[in-house]
Amino acid sequence: MRRREFSLMVLGAAAVGPVACTAPRRGIKVGMSTPIDAKRNGSYVWIEALAAELERAGMPVRVYPNSALGGEKERMDQVAIGLLEVNETGGDELARLSPLFHAMRPFEIESYEQMDRLLEHTPFLGEVNEELADDDLVLLDLAYTGAMVGLLTRGTPVRHLAELRKLRLRIISAADLNLLDAWQVRGVRVAWEEVTQALQTGMVDAYLNPPIVAVMFGHGNVIDYFTNLRMGPSARCIVASRRWYLGLEPRFRGAFDAGVREARVANRAWTTGAIARERSLLEKTGIKWIDIDEATRNEWREASRRIKRTRWETPEAEARLKAMIDSTRDPVAKQGTP
Repeated sequence: MRRREFSLMVLGAAAVGPVACTAPRRGIKVGMSTPIDAKRNGSYVWIEALAAELERAGMPVRVYPNSALGGEKERMDQVAIGLLEVNETGGDELARLSPLFHAMRPFEIESYEQMDRLLEHTPFLGEVNEELADDDLVLLDLAYTGAMVGLLTRGTPVRHLAELRKLRLRIISAADLNLLDAWQVRGVRVAWEEVTQALQTGMVDAYLNPPIVAVMFGHGNVIDYFTNLRMGPSARCIVASRRWYLGLEPRFRGAFDAGVREARVANRAWTTGAIARERSLLEKTGIKWIDIDEATRNEWREASRRIKRTRWETPEAEARLKAMIDSTRDPVAKQGTP
């Protein structure tokens, strides 16, 4: 399948209705929960490239990092009502609105190349955005943030799932609870801002994240090991106000679409370099990198298949996503797929 043009890809068949044809007079606000750091923060690399393209087109941009406009839920509410034009957020905020997005499970995507094939060569983005239309949201892209998600632990190296069952894992969402239930692991709800203290006091012993997070947030003194589980892409969702996007004058909308394409290119180039240097950064911080073989990783994969379906998931969405993911597998990998 050939690569689709951005406007068709993200909005799909639901991109119909009146267009106000207005220009962005007051500028474009971009919300983030992460810092402005083009060296270590892949989502900011994405946003920086978008902003540069928009500025060249005469569309002023102001970026608000570190949750300056509120937490994840507050910023998403602002996007939905058009007070915030573009936002960087976690997947939990979209999962309850899109059954197709919610159907994504750990260990289903094996590489960033496969994730790109899902985004660029299947109807995934378009169909997710049809589901988000009633909430006036548009998922523009997934901004990769480094190596794939793994396990960061304090004091205890973990290779096998049974070893994690002796520890307490930091959690935050309903999806986390379902994962812990499938893994038979204990968890404690801890806000991200309190993770360092929770690790220091022994309230929790571990958390799931890409390795760069421990470096970015200075966790070298509270984290000792990173287990490279490769659970799935490490990414932040970039969303926009649908009403605002459809109301752009055509030339500004074209500039915005071009900015999204440039942002994706910049983020993917950054990701390639970031993955190559993250292990070195982690080890310089004092955190030991643990690789596991495929047989051991398969223990985690099989346990993850026991995750219970939530009220936001449907068998139809699961089957639809599975078909899309299967179509993106590398031909060599497909030969070994049961």
